[in-house]
Amino acid sequence: MTGLFAIMACVPLNAQEILKGDMNDDNAVTIADVTSLVNVILGKAPQEKINVGGDPYKVDNTSVVGTWYAPDGTSFEFKEDGTTTFPGGATYEFMPMQGRLLVFDAMKNPVKVLPLLKVESQYLLTVDYATSVFTYYTNSGSLATGITISPSTLEMNSGTTAQLMASLTPEGAFGSVTWTSSNESVATVDGNGVVTAVAGGTCTITATAGGSLKKATCSVTVKQLVTSIVLSQTTAVLELDGFVRLTATVLPENAANKNVVWSSSNEDVAPVRNGRVDAYGYGTAIITCEAADGSGVKATCRVNVPKTEYVDLGLPSGTLWATYNIGADSPEDYGDYFAWGETEGYNDGKTKFDWSTYKWCEGSNSTMTKYCTNSSYGYNGFTDDKTELDLEDDAAYVNWGPKWRMPSEEQFSELINSSYTTTEWTTMNGVNGRKITSNTNGNSIFLPAAGYRDNSSLFDGGSGGDYWSRTLYSDGPSIAWGLYFHSGGVYTSDYRYYGQSVRPVRRPE
Repeated sequence: MTGLFAIMACVPLNAQEILKGDMNDDNAVTIADVTSLVNVILGKAPQEKINVGGDPYKVDNTSVVGTWYAPDGTSFEFKEDGTTTFPGGATYEFMPMQGRLLVFDAMKNPVKVLPLLKVESQYLLTVDYATSVFTYYTNSGSLATGITISPSTLEMNSGTTAQLMASLTPEGAFGSVTWTSSNESVATVDGNGVVTAVAGGTCTITATAGGSLKKATCSVTVKQLVTSIVLSQTTAVLELDGFVRLTATVLPENAANKNVVWSSSNEDVAPVRNGRVDAYGYGTAIITCEAADGSGVKATCRVNVPKTEYVDLGLPSGTLWATYNIGADSPEDYGDYFAWGETEGYNDGKTKFDWSTYKWCEGSNSTMTKYCTNSSYGYNGFTDDKTELDLEDDAAYVNWGPKWRMPSEEQFSELINSSYTTTEWTTMNGVNGRKITSNTNGNSIFLPAAGYRDNSSLFDGGSGGDYWSRTLYSDGPSIAWGLYFHSGGVYTSDYRYYGQSVRPVRRPE
């Protein structure tokens, strides 16, 4: 009896319901009636002894006869002869008014008590009191003969989700669907078919119909967010009314969204439309290309539209001298300051000029890494014997375009040669500087006394001018040739790290 009571403990019985039974029909409920009830439950009493006239313990198997399907797609039978293929069972007895279905093994020992909470034409709802698990069984469906997933392919951005739907064939087929992912590092799937994209790659989501083991798959491609953008140019120099076409390469190649958004920091100078940059006015504009997938990845191109006016001073070499300094808007404007051999200056954010920030050394004037003709000045004895700036290190070429160069030592010497020009200390629109006038045609240029930058300070602004050449001072490669002047005279050469002005030159057309 211990086994019986253990089983019945999982199914609490209502005492009033039990006492309704008059098992021997003597119009009284006695201990004998209870004993008879227990014997019926244990299968030890013939069911014809039960009072069928409204008796709550009447066994009536007809309402559960048939094939029933479990949620996992497996099936079992309650047969008309009282036998069953329920797992572990041999026979069964159903008491509809009491709402209990008892399953017995071949030795008539009870193996399962199923309290039936609801019996309808096609469904049977049971509850397991020990685990509080409710289970629906059906006798109307059939095992799935096929299964499809919608959609069958997915393209997703990493970090997003998508809902997959599974349809069983035939329609109404019975069997729960389980979901699995072939590679959870790419995409996971939960029990409801919700796919979460984890990282770039491909994987297969499989839906399996319970019991029938029918399967269907969805191929998932997870695209990564943009990690970098490479522009076809990072700097561009445009003549007024010119244009340049920028192209953007988005990485990785399987990025989720390769669309980009273009913008210009100064549309009055150079607006941009789908990568085409037009030169509308003088100045500098920063063109920004940003990934449209929300990753925040950007790439930029600096576009210069310089005032490229020049003056012919009738010099023997034919050199044409620019009217303005790089970065200036007028002849008397100081413009920008550059260290020798650097193409980004003070206006680009370089605020400190010393050996520690100089591009072509390792922190001192004896550790040069480019443009060095003496091993005593080179880093670990480095020399390259370069005495003129390469084009990529020429501030005029990079900022104003291929027609322009920083002047050579010879061109500076020619400019201040008294046989060809006359120089005078003067003032233009309130700015001090040197006016250099041709002896042959009377044309002139004005070089403002813009001073120079050392460390974080400007020196000699308004009292002296410092202009770089493209030529190295070969005997002491920590120095480069330049033009230095003040009210009392004109001189040459300075330390390479100084921030100084640049006045470009060009050859005749």
